[in-house]
Amino acid sequence: MSLLAVLGVIVSSAAMIVVLSGFSGLKNYSLKFISNVSPELKISPKKGKTFLFSDEIKDFLDNKGVYYSKSIEDKALVSINNNNQIVRLKAVDGRFPKKNIDSLLYEGAWLNESDVVVGWNLAYDLGIVVNDQINPLTFYSPKPGKGQIFSEKDVLKSKKALASGIFSLNEDLNSSLVFASYEFGQSLFGIDDGLVSSIDIYDASSNEKEIRSFFGENFSVKNKIEQNSSLYKMLRTEQAAIYMIFSMIVIVALFNMFGALIMMVLEKRRNLKTLLILGLPQKEIGKIFLYQGWIISLFGCVTGLFLGSILLLLQNNFSLFMITPSLAYPVSIEAVNYLVVFGTVSFLGCMASLLVSFYVKKSIPQISQQ
Repeated sequence: MSLLAVLGVIVSSAAMIVVLSGFSGLKNYSLKFISNVSPELKISPKKGKTFLFSDEIKDFLDNKGVYYSKSIEDKALVSINNNNQIVRLKAVDGRFPKKNIDSLLYEGAWLNESDVVVGWNLAYDLGIVVNDQINPLTFYSPKPGKGQIFSEKDVLKSKKALASGIFSLNEDLNSSLVFASYEFGQSLFGIDDGLVSSIDIYDASSNEKEIRSFFGENFSVKNKIEQNSSLYKMLRTEQAAIYMIFSMIVIVALFNMFGALIMMVLEKRRNLKTLLILGLPQKEIGKIFLYQGWIISLFGCVTGLFLGSILLLLQNNFSLFMITPSLAYPVSIEAVNYLVVFGTVSFLGCMASLLVSFYVKKSIPQISQQ
């Protein structure tokens, strides 16, 4: 019975650390691509869509030595071959980091003045081909102004572009995001010189507090987590759900330990009576099973973590499980996951052991009468 209880704790602990590490690997894999389009800090106006990039702002950023780029961002309608879709067009200037470009591109090349780079899903859905001069893309944006409307030209401003490249990030961005040059965005959205939608800072490091203080309450200064708050919330919710599910598996395994200890109490009644006759206090008899439960829990947990670590190392080094023929299932070995598993198994094992110890103390009067 003790062996089965130990095996149950070993298997559940190993499964829990493997699954948590696998989820951490997937999370880090997803966030790595998000970081390519999300700067460390994004500065945008709280009111309106644009603001003036003044000499004062430029001097402040230059004096702080931060690397930044300017961008214009708004929604637009893209049309090709009678296929239409609303997208988020992000027009970036020449300071957009090259290392981000290299990790973004799936096919083709980066932007020229009249080019765009589209997501893989968008290219597939609309039938976009790289450098297809016969079928260029047409972008539409609302034209500000008043007066009577006689045609779509009075309502929408349009601009044609070629798709110079295709990027691949994640399911959402691949379907909704389009990169364009800064000049293209200015022309399409009718933005005057000197106005920007946001300033993207890529190496804020220790200057974040000073940057927030400089821009004040009229500007929104968001870090990577704040820029992708919905994604982070979703990942935290999924991680919590996975933890709860595997905590239940650990509880089931510890029920086996609880049952095994109770069976031992029932089988060792005569031995317990002998110990009582020899003068062993009731508290000490209860501690025997308390310590045994702790030993089973801790030994099973440590062994399970060790075996789980071996599986994780094998996956990292030999790619035992593949998502696609070219992509191994990512796993991330993090200390926090080990602490979570060890703490969970230890705490639940302690609770189960205390219950058994309490049961033994309650049963001692009956044992002594037999």
